[in-house]
Amino acid sequence: MITKILPIVLLASIFYIGSIYSSRNLGKKLEKRSQTFNDPVIDNYLKAFQSILDLSELKVFVLNEKQVNGLVTPNGNIYITQGFINQYKLGQVSGAELSSVIAHELGHLALGHTRKRLITFSAASAISLVISTILSRLIPYIGSIIGRYLSQILISGLSRKDEFEADSYAAALLIKSGIGTAPQISLLKKIEKLTGVASSNFTWTLSHPSPEQRIKAIRDLEASWTTEIKNQN
Repeated sequence: MITKILPIVLLASIFYIGSIYSSRNLGKKLEKRSQTFNDPVIDNYLKAFQSILDLSELKVFVLNEKQVNGLVTPNGNIYITQGFINQYKLGQVSGAELSSVIAHELGHLALGHTRKRLITFSAASAISLVISTILSRLIPYIGSIIGRYLSQILISGLSRKDEFEADSYAAALLIKSGIGTAPQISLLKKIEKLTGVASSNFTWTLSHPSPEQRIKAIRDLEASWTTEIKNQN
């Protein structure tokens, strides 16, 4: 049994080492293309998060990208793209809504999603390579395509789970800081318009759940918390 899975383990290890190297290089590139975000409104939200989470420091960086997005790197840097900041300055996104993005990225960081994704990607890549090799012999030409597609489904499924978890973390942080989940929900309602990316009915390969699914999950979660508090009283 061990000898059968050993090649996959070795491949996964190789991919993992490569992923760490790539993520470090990516982190350096992002740092070169970004600057610290200073805004009095957002600073107040950051101070609230910093106090609740007992952090010695909490900085957000503006990444010089036109698209609307937020991300966090394994080293703990949180980035909001210039495209998102532009929407904020135009009044299309409120300070509270932007703070919900930061809370979401803090969730990814606190829950270890960034590092977990390195492991997931490495394992999925190794499995994909093995499956592709086997299928290519059985089904020439399209075997490798099927292998890559199966890998994408695996990674996307885990990514969607991470998004729900980060949303839950953000909701709790926003409620505790007095902001509430309303800005989080209102941003999700218009996120497709802001990003220019519409949800697809074919969800297996999507890395994010649909906004509707995320909104429902947040509302259900908040309702369960409210019920729990009432029962305790």
